[in-house]
Amino acid sequence: MRHSVTSFRPRRLLGGGHRQTIWAALQKPPPVTWQTKTVRLTLRDGDHAVLHDDQPSEWQPGSPSLLLLHGLCGSHASSYMVRLALEFYRHGVRTFRMDMRGCGAAASLSESVTHAGRGEDALDALHWIAQQTERGPLLAIGVSLGGNQLLRAVGTLSSEDAIGDIVRSRMQRVVTIAPPIDLLRCSQHMLRPGLRPYHWYFVSQLLRRVPPKVRQSPAFAQLDLRRRPRTIFELDDRITAPLAGFQDAVDYYQQCSSTDLLRCVEVPTLVLASEDDPLIPVAIFQDAMPSSQVDIQISHKGGHAGYLCNHGNRWLDGLLIRWLLA
Repeated sequence: MRHSVTSFRPRRLLGGGHRQTIWAALQKPPPVTWQTKTVRLTLRDGDHAVLHDDQPSEWQPGSPSLLLLHGLCGSHASSYMVRLALEFYRHGVRTFRMDMRGCGAAASLSESVTHAGRGEDALDALHWIAQQTERGPLLAIGVSLGGNQLLRAVGTLSSEDAIGDIVRSRMQRVVTIAPPIDLLRCSQHMLRPGLRPYHWYFVSQLLRRVPPKVRQSPAFAQLDLRRRPRTIFELDDRITAPLAGFQDAVDYYQQCSSTDLLRCVEVPTLVLASEDDPLIPVAIFQDAMPSSQVDIQISHKGGHAGYLCNHGNRWLDGLLIRWLLA
């Protein structure tokens, strides 16, 4: 199923994909005025992530619960994470903002790095939430890299045993925003002229955010860091892949993309992409062969998870509320 989303109109003077992407990234998060409970989550391999539990006072067992997954270089405190948590909090939804392994509050706890293929981490988080909330609809949103993780999680539900059964019985709806479902094509797309600033930003941020325990590990000591990676591909080839147990970047990309798992998704899932996204080529969504449960919506404008419109409104937020709480 493919649809062109025509209702989004970009904010005046922010009509280009680069402008939408950069301006959205520069937005400050709204203030967190509610009490948040921080939970240390032990993953199936013994490593750790962190969940930030935002529970409205009116929430009761049986009410919806939502998992929020951030993108590359993000965390629970990213602007879009706090903003979306606030929107769903106002609608009485209990929201869990996840810090992936090595990110945010999980940085000091983690012994390994996150990457686009960590679908099992998303599934472990969903399983924990299902156990804690006992009943009620289970929802999830994944942004960019977190979206690929989430698609891998729901695409492998049928192959999971007890964990898959528990999550599948509660999972109601899923949304992914600009997920890099074909990692190799995304990486090749990023090598186009004019995208050097994005490489500089991501490489700088990722090198700075290597978890302390990973820096102290024998595997990290064996990396060749005499020359700084210049592109995302170089960083994945020389750092991400060896630290995560892959042969090289191509092996990592082939094993961790979610495009082939889209045909296995049995949960109603919305995949939202934009034609003018400077980071993710729209062709990967146009070429995808998803199951009947996956609705791929492609907007003409929006950049990379931007969707900034006039009067300070967020078209994306309204879409997510309507689609997930329908």
